[in-house]
Amino acid sequence: MNISEVKIYPFDTGEPDSSLRAYADVTFNQAVLIKGFRVLAAKNGGLFVGFPSKKGKDGKFYDMVEFKSASIQSSLRSAILEAYKVYS
Repeated sequence: MNISEVKIYPFDTGEPDSSLRAYADVTFNQAVLIKGFRVLAAKNGGLFVGFPSKKGKDGKFYDMVEFKSASIQSSLRSAILEAYKVYS
């Protein structure tokens, strides 16, 4: 599975305590588009990627997309963070 394109959508809530920095959409093999990745600021100052999720009836958030391969997850996170750094 190859990443064809990563689109970054910067997001500023206007709240100083908000950790959300951007949304990202990722296209794989020019055939599959997954929307809703989030670029978030960690409390220690770094950035991390949140996968698309949905809030359940119990109030907890559940991932909508799951990659079984750790190498694909790592490549995906790296590609999203790289695209965010280029954009910002």
